[in-house]
Amino acid sequence: MTLVVTGGTGFIGSALTRRLKEAGHSVRIVSRSQGHNILNPDSFRKEFEGAEVIFHLAALVQSRPGPFEEVNLSGLRNVLEAAAEAKVRKFVYVSSFTVFGPSGDGIHNEEDLGDRTSFFHDYDRSKYLGLQLVEGWRSGLPTNIVFPTVVFGPGELTEGNIMVRLFQRWFSTRIATLPARGLVEWNFVYLDDLVTGLINLLERPAGEDFILGGEDASLRSVAEQVRKAGGKRFFVVGLPDWAFRASCHLEDWSSRLLGEAPLVLPDTADFLLENWCFNSSKAHELLKYRPRPLFEGLE
Repeated sequence: MTLVVTGGTGFIGSALTRRLKEAGHSVRIVSRSQGHNILNPDSFRKEFEGAEVIFHLAALVQSRPGPFEEVNLSGLRNVLEAAAEAKVRKFVYVSSFTVFGPSGDGIHNEEDLGDRTSFFHDYDRSKYLGLQLVEGWRSGLPTNIVFPTVVFGPGELTEGNIMVRLFQRWFSTRIATLPARGLVEWNFVYLDDLVTGLINLLERPAGEDFILGGEDASLRSVAEQVRKAGGKRFFVVGLPDWAFRASCHLEDWSSRLLGEAPLVLPDTADFLLENWCFNSSKAHELLKYRPRPLFEGLE
């Protein structure tokens, strides 16, 4: 099968590309490192010709402000237009768990997508508006939408691989400082399990959407499991909200001084103080999706 992966050299895209090639598929990569630019359709349109399925992962993911709307909306529109023009059999759009909004005291499933009028940051807003854009194309472009949760796993330490960068900091500084006293819960999925879910989607009809997540866990539990899996000691400190917000300002200042990508910023503090819990039972049933336990992934 001839497939295209946009963002095919990124954190998730590179793992997906490798697995697809191992499965015997012909894979074309659309990425900046290959000379493509999704803001310029002429740079990638030829790659879509004759393709059966397009996985669209290319997006701007970073902590600091940037042209999120330009890349994640205008670029997405260009890709949708080129995919429709190429008459692909299926378009797989990799969205984000953030589009649902916080889960509060519940657990989100695919039916919980609703109208949102407020957003935590520009990335959050761009992914939500991108979802609306894709929905508007579904009548003319066979589409599946996938919502990965918080992804962790081996790979290049890009801003998309934020959890491994965080784990490494815990090891190097010997301390894990956690928001909301470490009591908030997020859903974590191991990279290879997410990729398996995406590949299994090739056998499903268009029109179906799936949350591809793993295990819900409190941040304190994650830190303790990282400590055990890594075999290294570090202190786990749950910060009250005011102290966590102060630490975000310190992170902003120190990352600018060192010229590094920050892990957290004052503008993202509210996002990190919320619960983000998800149910992947639909994928379990229809995709034979079997994500491994969190600790096994961390090991």
